[in-house]
Amino acid sequence: ERRTHMRAPLTARSAAIAPLTAWLLANGARLDGVKASWLGHGMGVGVVATRDLPKGHVAATVPRALLLTVDSAAHDDPQLGALLEVLSAEGVLQDEHNGYDESTGVLALQLLAAAAAQQRGDVSRFGPYVRTLPSSVDTPLLWPRVLRETLLAGTSLLTDVRELRAASAA
Repeated sequence: ERRTHMRAPLTARSAAIAPLTAWLLANGARLDGVKASWLGHGMGVGVVATRDLPKGHVAATVPRALLLTVDSAAHDDPQLGALLEVLSAEGVLQDEHNGYDESTGVLALQLLAAAAAQQRGDVSRFGPYVRTLPSSVDTPLLWPRVLRETLLAGTSLLTDVRELRAASAA
């Protein structure tokens, strides 16, 4: 059986892969036997092997400076850093009921700040990364009620989604 591989249409997300890779490498990341690749509309950008990799092989390393953390937020945007400190002290950045720790809240706020800077046309250190992120997320949590109830009827996922929506509304 002969398979043909269809090329993904060039989109803003797939076009952002080369600048993302250049940004990573210019800032000390190492890629050995892997590359960022457009996996398709439903998957987005991912990492794929470019050759067979032996067990235990370190395929990628990313310097701490390229991670979204409280420290990088304070360094990049002192106002955001100050806000994160206050929210952290108040416990706002975590949700024990839903299993979200503080790092999840920090990541969410940093991504929002970087995306907002991108929208304004401001230079953001994380711009090459933000440009590869999806512009929307398809999740049952965000589906209209009728669609959610119809498509998930009879599954345990419907119960889970109902509980999560109720908890987030509380």
